[in-house]
Amino acid sequence: MIHSALAGAKACIFDAGGTIVHPDWPRISQIAADVSGQVFAAPDMARAFSEMLRAVGIEMQREDFELPDEMKAPHWTFRRMFGALGLDQSTSDTVIELLHSSHTTRHVWCGPDACALRVLRELKRRGLRLAVISNTEDGRLLESLEAAGIADQFDLLIDSHLVGHRKPDAAVFALTLERLGLDPHEAAYVGDSYVHDALAARAAGLRGILLDPHDIHPESVCPRIKSLDELCPNGE
Repeated sequence: MIHSALAGAKACIFDAGGTIVHPDWPRISQIAADVSGQVFAAPDMARAFSEMLRAVGIEMQREDFELPDEMKAPHWTFRRMFGALGLDQSTSDTVIELLHSSHTTRHVWCGPDACALRVLRELKRRGLRLAVISNTEDGRLLESLEAAGIADQFDLLIDSHLVGHRKPDAAVFALTLERLGLDPHEAAYVGDSYVHDALAARAAGLRGILLDPHDIHPESVCPRIKSLDELCPNGE
């Protein structure tokens, strides 16, 4: 059985980072340990990252919000995450510098979600077209998905750095729908950011679905799933 939010849909569009691909947590943990001497477990980093995104989402919903310079810097999300985990600014700066160097060699968002390939294949089998909309800092969405081994599953990739529009701007959803030849109600959008993904997609007329594995958005007005598996449960 397919998720009710996908019933009758012609396309399922995904966010990339945090949804279908995840950071290379072991690599990031090793870099942090080499610099700080502290060892951060992958689940702890993943939860801190999700909680950071929630705080950012609340911040962005203020009427007087203006994007600070910090959020324009590469890997600012990891910088904030490590700050939340207790690293001081100087140490975090060194970690991010080394992380950036490593990222130039191999994309740091290269870990496929454990459920992604099965779910993508099943959605395709059911006749849905698949796409990705991702906010990137360097136009390397394709490289990320190729490193994760899932790039060939999609009919369309929309990289914000390349198209000039970023979520939560409605223009990026409109561009995607135009290229897919679909009306908003015919597409669902799945992502892990309440503001950038679920609410933004909903505001653009799509069926917004929030991936919330840590149950940090009980206030969501959009359907929530804890795992991509819930889009089309295995064996059903």
